[in-house]
Amino acid sequence: MGESDGGAVGSTPGWGWGGPGETDSWVWKVGDLQSFTVSSAYKLIRKDNEADSLLVFSKIWRSKAVPSTALLAWRVLENKLATRVNLSRRGVQLESLRCVLCGKEEESCSHLFFGCTFAWRVWCLCYRWLGVLFVAHNEPRFNFDQFRLILPSKTGFFVWNTIWIGVVSEIWSHRNTIIFKRGVADASEVFALVQVKVWS
Repeated sequence: MGESDGGAVGSTPGWGWGGPGETDSWVWKVGDLQSFTVSSAYKLIRKDNEADSLLVFSKIWRSKAVPSTALLAWRVLENKLATRVNLSRRGVQLESLRCVLCGKEEESCSHLFFGCTFAWRVWCLCYRWLGVLFVAHNEPRFNFDQFRLILPSKTGFFVWNTIWIGVVSEIWSHRNTIIFKRGVADASEVFALVQVKVWS
């Protein structure tokens, strides 16, 4: 095995190879284990995901948002919200997986909060209010990171996190009003409620 090959293998998480003068062989270097197991690989993958989740979770909880809305935002970022797509994956039979806000695509977290034309109108009202031009990502975590970096100061992070959480929670609340109380989609109403939530 050449030196350049060894560098590539040695940089792969969990894998290494014997040093100079040793017979080339694969060695699993995770914890005390020297041989590969599916369980140790799973733990390695989960460890990276848990660290990422904890970082995002801490950003959410440091906001000035009400704890129930912060929890909802965290569930959006983790794709743990009971959207129609997630309910279907859990075996719940639904009439349709279509988004109730726009009726165009399946209701996933990414679509409902960032890809839906209704949600986009709410976000545009928010951007206009803040006086920013913004090209938003449709993936929740990337969108959250983009949004909070609009104003790169410590105070800005707290304010922006709170606004992002407010928009997400009001879109979810409005969606539920339409489903359970036969409400009507109104982006201006959702945005007005975001403003109230952010400044109260």
